Amino acid sequence: MVAALGALAGRTKQAAAAPVTTTSPSQLTNNNYSLEFFQGPVLASNRVTGLAGAYTAVAEGTEGASVNAAAPAVRQAYSTHWFDYDIDLGISFPGAYGGTDYDNRGDKADPTTVARVNHFLHGEAGLALQFGELGVSVTTELLQYSLTSAADPPSLSYVRGHVLAGYGFFHNQIVLGAGVRIVALQLTDGGLTGKPLITMAGVSPEAGIVWKPQNYNIRFGGTARAPVSASALSSDATTDAMGVRRASGFILPTNVVQPWELEGGMALQLGPRPLNPPFVNPRDRVRTIRQHIERARAFRAREMAAALTAAPASERPALQEQLHREEAARRLVEEARASAAEDALVQELKARYANWPRERILLVASLLIAGASSNAVAIEGFLNQNQERVGESVSIMPRVGLESEPIPNWVSARAGTYIEASRFSDGNARQHFTFGADVKLIHFSPWGIFGDKDQVWRVSGVADLAPRYSNIGLAVGNWH
Repeated sequence: MVAALGALAGRTKQAAAAPVTTTSPSQLTNNNYSLEFFQGPVLASNRVTGLAGAYTAVAEGTEGASVNAAAPAVRQAYSTHWFDYDIDLGISFPGAYGGTDYDNRGDKADPTTVARVNHFLHGEAGLALQFGELGVSVTTELLQYSLTSAADPPSLSYVRGHVLAGYGFFHNQIVLGAGVRIVALQLTDGGLTGKPLITMAGVSPEAGIVWKPQNYNIRFGGTARAPVSASALSSDATTDAMGVRRASGFILPTNVVQPWELEGGMALQLGPRPLNPPFVNPRDRVRTIRQHIERARAFRAREMAAALTAAPASERPALQEQLHREEAARRLVEEARASAAEDALVQELKARYANWPRERILLVASLLIAGASSNAVAIEGFLNQNQERVGESVSIMPRVGLESEPIPNWVSARAGTYIEASRFSDGNARQHFTFGADVKLIHFSPWGIFGDKDQVWRVSGVADLAPRYSNIGLAVGNWH
């Protein structure tokens, strides 16, 4: 999605500099078309991109939300509390080192457009919250680029978001999730902070599943996303005598679409480190202690009522006060015992995690299938106002990757490769190679706002290289 901005940036210079007014058969002449935003290149968090997008079965953390709707409820091995959270922030620069053919048009790509693709930005942010087996997350990705022209260049902003909720069953061995993905697009005049010309938005459902059999080093995942059709919310476009709506010289689409998607994958971890340890909810372990406490309190309450009934009326107020003081003292002791038991279990789980060997090789693979789009053009077609159709058939894209820790507990590295389909009928698929790494930093949590002393931060980098495409990215997050 990010690279799209690059493609837009360069490709639009030609279109924006000289708005298309010809009625040539190869040019758009009316608004009866859709603009397809097809994410061919993997544009996601650094870990997902570094693993070539083959993350459907892993589906951990906020980064998993973009590939599997079940991700918010997937408990990770380091998760030792009833409540947990995950934060992810990232930025990448598709096409930073050369022209970008984001639409994978290949040899028929406009060379002038591709050569100018070098001003664009992709960013992502996400937050996931977990409450026992329940998990929720909100993630968003932003793509921005200028449609370069000699003066007052228009710009395009594209936002994709996911709002998801999931729940784990059988100690988090089977995780189900569902939610919506949101697509919004805005064309502005006079730069990124200019006046909005048109705003489009759409929502569609998605669902996912992860199966992680306890104590086995293999897991499976799958997700399905319905197609999105973003229609106009507001517009400052003009309509000519022929009834054609234009904004900043561009003939506008009726809507913006993303095709439906189906994705399935698996993950296999080699080495002594477990992939699917059982999720132990401290509140479940302490529940038996609290049940015993509640039974004891009910028994004491009956004894207190009997003692007050048997006591002379004149002595009851003093006796009642004494019994209430004693009960309050007992309850303080009981609460301290329950809290101590929960804390002891958390420390036990942390020690278990800390003592696991770090050596591992994680192998991942997935297959993404994207549906067809009706009467749609690609970003390049919009920028050049060309009516060449895209997405007329289903696209199939395999992905594989691996991850390990070359420097245990300090550096995590990953690499992968994937095949990107072309949505053009005469286009060819291209192969991508991805690389990424996380580097552990020092603990940083002023006033404890980011958690206890075990909370450590990381910095991450990623690269995605392919013919006529490159992407580099940086991110910060939690180290585990």
